[in-house]
Amino acid sequence: MITRRLAKMNTLSIYLAEDHNIVAQGIANLLKQVTGGAEVTVFKNGKELFEACGAHLPGLVFLDVEMPVWDGRKTLIHLKKHYPGLPCFMLSMLNEKYIVQDCMEKGASGYLSKDCTLDELNEAVSLSPSGIYYSKEVLKVLSGMETSTLPGSHHISLSDREKEILSLLCDGYSPREIAEQLFLSARTVETHKTNVMQKMEVKSVGKLISVALKNKMV
Repeated sequence: MITRRLAKMNTLSIYLAEDHNIVAQGIANLLKQVTGGAEVTVFKNGKELFEACGAHLPGLVFLDVEMPVWDGRKTLIHLKKHYPGLPCFMLSMLNEKYIVQDCMEKGASGYLSKDCTLDELNEAVSLSPSGIYYSKEVLKVLSGMETSTLPGSHHISLSDREKEILSLLCDGYSPREIAEQLFLSARTVETHKTNVMQKMEVKSVGKLISVALKNKMV
C-alpha cells in the first residue's frame, strides 16, 4: 500500500511561485521530500506560473502572497477562473486574518505559514485536491487565539499627507500611481510610505495595509 502511494506521488507535478531564490529552492526541496520526489517547478512570479499552466497543468500549486508582477492573490483569481479544479495553496509570512480570509474567498485550497513544519506541509499535500488545510499558526489567527493588530496603533500620529497616502495604498494604488494622482514626485511618496511603515513598525506594504485595515486607520 505504501509502495503504491509513493509511486503515485512520484508522478505529481507541483508549481511554486516564490520570488526569493533561496527560499524558493528550500521550499522546493521540502516539497520533493514530503512527496517522495515530485517534480517541482519554480517561478519568480505568479504571471510566469499562470502562463506555464497553459502548456502543462500541474497537479498542485503553491503561491507566495507577496510577489512582483502578479502577486499571489491576483494569480489565484486567474488560476481559479481558468482552472477551477486546480488545488492552490497560499504559502506566506503574512498570517493576518483579513488576508487569509480573502485568499480563501478567492478559491484557495488552504493557507500555510512559511513557519509551518514539514509534517504540516505533508498534510496539505496529502489532503489535496479535495481537502482544505490551514497550518497551525494560521488556525490560531482564524480562531482568535492570536491577533496581528498593532499595539497602540490608534495612538500613532500620522500627518494628513501620510494618512492620504496610506489610504491610497489600502485602495490598491502603487506609489507611482499615488505620485501622479497627488502631483508629487515618486521619491516624495516613497519617503512618506517609509515613514508610515516605520511608525507602524511593519516591514512590507502587505503588512502595512493589513494592519491599517484591521485597526480601522483608513
